[in-house]
Amino acid sequence: MNRRHLHNLCALLGEDLDVERARDEYLASLDADQGLAVLLIPGDEILRAAATARPPVPRCERCGARLSRKRHRHRCSRCGLRQT
Repeated sequence: MNRRHLHNLCALLGEDLDVERARDEYLASLDADQGLAVLLIPGDEILRAAATARPPVPRCERCGARLSRKRHRHRCSRCGLRQT
């Protein structure tokens, strides 16, 4: 479960690397038990995970389907939307 929280926190971190802002934003979506688990994750561990994280997978703007990293500028295979 800790890995899932790390992944979600890294996605919210942004370019400013403000761990506390990302943690506060993520805590708003959790219940008390999960929130406690997130509070126990040290800030340096979040930054370390963000430094080694892979970039997010491109998704279709219309249907949310995963797009190939190589072909993300082409049409979605599910809905046919041309990606910009």
